Amino acid sequence: MKIKGLRRNYNIIKESAPYHLKLFVAPTINNKHIAQNNGVEVNANNFDALRRCIAVVYRDTTFISELVKDELRYSLENINVKINKGETVAIVGATGSGKTTLVNLITRFYDVTEGEVLVNGVNVKEYSQEDLRNKIAIALQKSELFAGTIKENILWGKLDATDEEVIEAAQIAQAEEFILSKHDKYDEYIEEKGTSLSGGQKQRLSIARAIIKKPEILIFDDSTSALDLVTEAKLYKAMKEKINNVTRIVVAQRVATAKNADKIIVLDGGTIIAYDTHENLLNTCEVYQDIYNSQLKREGVFDE
Repeated sequence: MKIKGLRRNYNIIKESAPYHLKLFVAPTINNKHIAQNNGVEVNANNFDALRRCIAVVYRDTTFISELVKDELRYSLENINVKINKGETVAIVGATGSGKTTLVNLITRFYDVTEGEVLVNGVNVKEYSQEDLRNKIAIALQKSELFAGTIKENILWGKLDATDEEVIEAAQIAQAEEFILSKHDKYDEYIEEKGTSLSGGQKQRLSIARAIIKKPEILIFDDSTSALDLVTEAKLYKAMKEKINNVTRIVVAQRVATAKNADKIIVLDGGTIIAYDTHENLLNTCEVYQDIYNSQLKREGVFDE
């Protein structure tokens, strides 16, 4: 497999795919920093324990999106949640409930208005932008692909990756089958925006690009929406087997996507109304029940 044209596409990517460019080397830790773990204060004496087990903490987090006629409009309000390392956590809610905003606070595409967001026990504002985003990779619903080979597109996640790493990322992302069906396989040339590929194929290449980076935190922002449920299930199974040390945060429109997560955050009007497993939410959360039932009627049974 040849590498060609990567530098040529740099400016295109810089303008059209900010999520992938500087996404995501830890700063010097301030031992005076205090974090919170389920209400237990974590200080310099047990700080390492927090870093070992907790990936992300939202603490009293509020984000005000705008001020209209002297009225504050909240996108997120008083968010308190903890995500353990290696967990898969899904985020569901109606359109406009704040799902994408919630993950954008981790990467500092937005900064909190009040409260804080911690990564590895450190306030995200204490990291340099480069150091923070070196920890994170994001795959988006709309996949940005560029004129070049399939391999070159995957390599944007890690320019110095080996052929073996490219293949492994493609396998985990369930992309290898369609790649090997191409005449030139990984050296197959694709046009800008991947016009010769289906929506699901483009999303799988975008996912492979995120996986190859080997991030600590992997964010899927509705990035499996074009995959059929069987392929999506194989993807999550492969991630659990091959990259189970990576924390996975999944913004999901489909309950079928969210149901196999370790826990599910239910957002409603910018607040978290529930945080539990799929099974428990079906019994305790009316909003989740409504989402589930409406999709069950529209799309059929999920539990296959």
